[in-house]
Amino acid sequence: MASDARALVSHRAALIGEIVEAGHEVHCLAPEFDEDSTTKLRALGVATMSYPLALTGTNPFDELKTLRALNGIFQNLKPDVVLGTTSKPAIYGTIAAYKSGTPHVVLMIDRLGYSFLEGRGLKSAVLRRTMRRLYRRALKRANGVIFHNRDDYELMTSLGLLPKSLPVHIVRGAGVDLASFPITPMPSMASEMTFLMVAPLEKYNGVREYAQAAVAIKREHPHTRWLLAGAQDERPSGITRDALAQLGDGVEFLGPDHDVQGLYEQAHVFVLPSYGEGMPQSVLRAMATGRPIITTDTRGCRETVDEVVNGRLVRVKDWSALADGLEFFIRHPDLISSMGQASRQKAERLFDMRHINREMIAILGLAD
Repeated sequence: MASDARALVSHRAALIGEIVEAGHEVHCLAPEFDEDSTTKLRALGVATMSYPLALTGTNPFDELKTLRALNGIFQNLKPDVVLGTTSKPAIYGTIAAYKSGTPHVVLMIDRLGYSFLEGRGLKSAVLRRTMRRLYRRALKRANGVIFHNRDDYELMTSLGLLPKSLPVHIVRGAGVDLASFPITPMPSMASEMTFLMVAPLEKYNGVREYAQAAVAIKREHPHTRWLLAGAQDERPSGITRDALAQLGDGVEFLGPDHDVQGLYEQAHVFVLPSYGEGMPQSVLRAMATGRPIITTDTRGCRETVDEVVNGRLVRVKDWSALADGLEFFIRHPDLISSMGQASRQKAERLFDMRHINREMIAILGLAD
């Protein structure tokens, strides 16, 4: 179960397919299913079910409605295993599954939200305490927990939220399908160098910093191209197209481009100046296609880069530091190809989806 049906398809379709092929009955739960997601999941032999979920806030009436709905679903389905992903589905799914008597409940912490980590003012402090209390409650009822990076695990441990007896697994995200994202030749740099960012228009993805760095660098290096592909984000932290335009005309906004492979083929360097991730799927795909990476030295992101081997790490929330890191590639274009090859090798070594899916199946207790 998750908060976004599209993410179930884009990140976990291969895993779901393997579980179905092994003879297990699978039900995917999300608040809403668009037609495309429904079609693709049902083609895998999966049943889809919706449940009520307020994506933001912690209104107790909304949360109680979610818990009651999930409890009813689990009592009716009587699942043997429940896996909850993304914060609220993971928390409430775990609590409801435990209450309904599910034998094996795994909570996945794929990315700790910013409400959990930081924020100023009384409202942020209250929300942070609430989320930590909810995680503590859910983790006491889980049979296992999966983290996507070691930083999140160490933070939860330092806060005393992990029961000492709870089995902990660190799995490197959803991995990347190396066959679907093969290494591709670099485009010519004779006329321009192209940078690419793929992420929703949202503050915490570092969209503002990317746009600011692009404007600054284009003044000195006009023969550079800056691509940004991503959907609008309706949350309060979302950035509108008008707000993006006000940051300058350095970035070409492509919208929610669905030909992701084609975008990677156009780029020389992939950029994600995120404030923190679980394990960024867009970066793993860029690595698989043989692109060097520039990303932030923060949780999740830092695990994708070996400094000056396959990319550069820069300070978070700092467009000037990002610009300095980007200029490295402009000054050293001869390193781009070899660093891209190192990205592919790292993807093969650490992020192969086939290996990660085997780990997941074992953790869920579904291995033969």
